[in-house]
This record gives sequence, structure tokens and C-alpha cells, in this order.
Amino acid sequence: MSNNDAPHGFKIWEKLLGAHYYCVPTAPTINVMVNDLVLADNTSVATGKLGQLQSIYDAAVLPTTTGATNPVIGSVLECFDENMDPVKYIAAGEVGDGTVAGYLLVADDPNQLFEAQEDGATAAIEAADIGLHFEVTSTTLSAGNTTTGLSYQEIDSNAHNTTATIPVKVLRMAYPLEDTIGSAGCRWVCKINPDAHINGQGTAV
Repeated sequence: MSNNDAPHGFKIWEKLLGAHYYCVPTAPTINVMVNDLVLADNTSVATGKLGQLQSIYDAAVLPTTTGATNPVIGSVLECFDENMDPVKYIAAGEVGDGTVAGYLLVADDPNQLFEAQEDGATAAIEAADIGLHFEVTSTTLSAGNTTTGLSYQEIDSNAHNTTATIPVKVLRMAYPLEDTIGSAGCRWVCKINPDAHINGQGTAV
């Protein structure tokens, strides 16, 4: 039986280890959805609601390898507009208050585990690939589901290596009794590589 194809980004697996607020600069180039992995802009903004906050990198989607230039912060838990009212997502081009388009609560602990679906493109993840590092892709580039507000990000099945700065390390199947390994849509437990994380240190293992 084939796996259910339902991309949903990178959602929290097991317990939440920690989360903090970040801001989205006014008129972002990309949409920001719940369960999106987001990058750091390495700058702070004096916001109207939460004081000085680290802003996310809003000019591009998650690149192939993040390194230290724009490290991964974590996965978006909730989105808020410029008034701190909950919204499904923050849309590209949203002006907000002219300084920020809105705010994000992001699961940003470097040891946080996530569950995400693989895209199965070209070659699906096999048992021998567990422990390798994978890139991130989106079936609709940086768009997500505007009805539910959920991310369309997935694990890029075909793009893996041992390179420390590749963002995601696959650890194990999330639902081994429900999903079929080696097939698109299989869901995996993963974490952000230390060398790719804003709070990480050392070399990915």
C-alpha cells in the first residue's frame, strides 16, 4: 500500500524543548507558514510589540546548505500579525506596521526533534540512508497551504550526503507500522544539523 502524500512541513516530534519569538521584516519575499523551517537574518529589529527581536531571512527559501551565513532557527509553531493577533500564515508582500510583517513563535532548541515527509523524488530514502543529511524542498515553492496555513516543505529524498552544513539529519521512521520505507510520503524523525543551526556548536555527527 502506498504512503499518504500529505506534505506538512517539519512538525514537533515528541516534546517541545524550547521556543522563542522572532519577527518577519515588512514586505517579505517569501510566505511564512506553520511548520516551515526558517533561517536567521543575523540582524535584529526594534519591533512595536516585543522589543528588539532577531529577524528571519525573508529573501529566499531554505538553501541547499546553510552553513553559518544564514543558519536555521527552527520550525514555526505559530504566526501572528503586526498586532500580535494569531494568523494562519504571513504572506509574501505583507506590509504589517511598516517595520515588521508579523511575528513567529519558533521551536529553536538545537536538540529539537521534528517529523517530516519525504518527497520521494528520483529516489526515496532507504534503510541505508538513515543517519545521512538531507536537503529541504517544497512541492510549491515557499507557498504552503493557504487554507490550513501549513507548510509544504519536505525532506528532499534524492539530495543527501554527510556534509555537516546540509540542514537536516534523518534519524528513523516516524511510523514504521503505517508507512512503507523506500516510497514517497514516508514520514521521518529528523533534527537540524549542529553546523546548520543558529544555536548549534561543533561538527554534525
